Amino acid sequence: MNHRELVGKFSQTVGIEKAESLVEDALDELAIDRAETYTHHELADICETIQHTNEGYVRLVANEIHVYERAQQRFDALLDEITDPIVTVTFEDSVPIIRAMNPAFEEAFDCGSAVVGRPLTAVIDAGADRSDVISRWFRSDHHGGIEVHHRTDDGIRTFLFRSIVVTRQNGDVEGYAIYTDITDRKHYERQLERQNEQLERFASVVSHDLRNPLTIAEGNLELALDTVADPTAREHLRRVSNAHRRMSHLIEDLLALARQGQTVDSPEPVSLERVISEAWSSVSTTGVCLEVETDARVVVDADPSRLRQLFENLFRNSVEHGRDDAATDGGDDSLVTVRVGLLTDGRRGFFVEDDGTGIAPENRADVFEHGYSTRTEGTGFGLAIVKTIADAHEWSITATESADGGARFEIGGVGRLERRA
Repeated sequence: MNHRELVGKFSQTVGIEKAESLVEDALDELAIDRAETYTHHELADICETIQHTNEGYVRLVANEIHVYERAQQRFDALLDEITDPIVTVTFEDSVPIIRAMNPAFEEAFDCGSAVVGRPLTAVIDAGADRSDVISRWFRSDHHGGIEVHHRTDDGIRTFLFRSIVVTRQNGDVEGYAIYTDITDRKHYERQLERQNEQLERFASVVSHDLRNPLTIAEGNLELALDTVADPTAREHLRRVSNAHRRMSHLIEDLLALARQGQTVDSPEPVSLERVISEAWSSVSTTGVCLEVETDARVVVDADPSRLRQLFENLFRNSVEHGRDDAATDGGDDSLVTVRVGLLTDGRRGFFVEDDGTGIAPENRADVFEHGYSTRTEGTGFGLAIVKTIADAHEWSITATESADGGARFEIGGVGRLERRA
């Protein structure tokens, strides 16, 4: 607090001349030189001296100033501990004037205590429109923050500016702002956008440059099968047909992998039961039983099409591997049961499990790798796509063992998973 403000506090009760006299007498008694600004300790001593030598309202005002300064001291100590740059301003003719700042602000904007009393625009917003700089203080809190830029010797840094503006009892308007450096995050977002563009181009190349030749090859193969009668030659052609089918599956999986890798920016409420039903209907599940331990009221925030793809791939994995395992025990496809439900023990997520022979513990981390498969005709991309979709939603996925000894996949860290009324 400066000398003028201190005198002004007392003048509201006893007038300007008496207030000046009170402060001067206290300064003389304490042997403190009159200064532009006083430290917290000096103000505490001044107020304590005035309290002891006066009565009535003067004593009350001195106590209020003392209490306020103690609170301000604790506030300043808290600011010093915060790692994000913070600044306190007052408004003079609608211009934000710097009153205090924490060390993080001084370091981020390369300034010191000499800027106290100067307009904030002289430190950080010199290149912005003046009216826009002022309006930021009154609208940033309603928009979740506003991006501002500051040029440094190392280049331009991007900050998320958030503010709170309050009006004191005496009519003074004060503002408190925090500047969070999001330069690295913005760089990551731009990098992610470039990667997504590359994935789109990759998907386009795969779709056009691989599918077209494959379609031509398949057409010529059909013509060859119509004209060749030799059994040995037809067997060779059948193997070519199988290779074409595998190539087609690989192309489909590569396209899915490219498209599912993009971050989910705008998830929406999706009925878990509905998307499970849609995914199940898209998979060849003849003779396989599905048990769903949830209902239509359970809603999850997700991208609907990608969530459906996730379930389709998990179902297909259980069906294909479960059938192989069951067939060795008697060839009855109906032995395979797939279950879907919600995680328990306070975990937010869901699971898909089966009653097959499961996945060996040493292989559980590998099943999500691109190209990993235990079946010679498999592409090895099915579970890799599942993990890519989970990552795009910022979910986690782990492979473990079901209660029946089969494979169990747990998807956790789901942002919102709730049962609606």
